[in-house]
Amino acid sequence: MYAQSDIRVAAADDLDKIMRIFQEATRAMLAAGIDQWDGSYPVRERVAADIQLGDVFVMDLDGLPAATITLNARQDAQYREIGWNYRRDPVLVIHRLAVVPAAQGRGLGRQLCLFAEHYARQRGFKVIRLDAYSGNPVSNQLYKGLGYVRAHGFCWFHGNQLPFLCYEKPIG
Repeated sequence: MYAQSDIRVAAADDLDKIMRIFQEATRAMLAAGIDQWDGSYPVRERVAADIQLGDVFVMDLDGLPAATITLNARQDAQYREIGWNYRRDPVLVIHRLAVVPAAQGRGLGRQLCLFAEHYARQRGFKVIRLDAYSGNPVSNQLYKGLGYVRAHGFCWFHGNQLPFLCYEKPIG
């Protein structure tokens, strides 16, 4: 289980550290043949804007940012075409969950998801939604293992060769 003190709202001076997490995770995925992100995404300006809104969270490990997640109600336009199983509002969306390669396999992604569920319940959200790259078996297994259910349909982002699968989980 996560320790609340290890997960915090990102500050403006965390931007470079968060972008480093994305860069390292992207390099590791590309080395494993996963073209989920290509270096042009995540977009620095979008991450900075989300930090200003208080939507970005960082998990520190040994005093250094090791993982990040963005939580907000912003659903991509493609989500309107998805056959969601749970049509309850309000909806929280998980964006850009990433863990530095050196800390992968230690359950940080799972802990961030559990944090997201706690965050959603505290704020009255009824459902959590997300999309996960179909070419990334680790992330898909993470969400399935936490009880997220596949919705009907998928999204295309960032010029990827494979679609992003949509998942959701009722919270309240």
